[in-house]
Amino acid sequence: MKVYSFDWDDNDPIFEFHLLGLTSNLNKDYDFAFYLNKNCKFGFRRVKDQKIIDQGISYNFSVYKFYHLKTKQEIQLISNYSYPQIIKTDNISLFNEVENVKTLIPEYKTFNYFLKSDFLLDEEFYVNLSGFKTIQEYQDIDIKTIKINNLENLILSK
Repeated sequence: MKVYSFDWDDNDPIFEFHLLGLTSNLNKDYDFAFYLNKNCKFGFRRVKDQKIIDQGISYNFSVYKFYHLKTKQEIQLISNYSYPQIIKTDNISLFNEVENVKTLIPEYKTFNYFLKSDFLLDEEFYVNLSGFKTIQEYQDIDIKTIKINNLENLILSK
């Protein structure tokens, strides 16, 4: 399989988005999407997983999208951790298979999820977030602090 690489510029318009990191005690992505739908009046729907290939191993990250018809704005909920991949080892032992999980954005591995949007979320949203018991931490992320090759992982297909 051919692998293509792009030379991105830090100021490329494709990187003009806002990113909010979220840490939650809801570890199942569909539970967290349902929770946000219920409590924040979103309508997240599951879409095609983000696939990242690293050292010949394919990792899948769940992605949910919500498109607001009136404002024509889209928000994406992206898991920061891949589904576990079973990798066979060459070791002759009791455990010749290991479960491997990849982090989408290693610079922010403390966050389970990211909300990616092309616009700033309103202040009311942040006030509501601080009151949710299932969200331990949230932070606006300056995307300039993310390595460019990791930032590419947030470019999702339409």
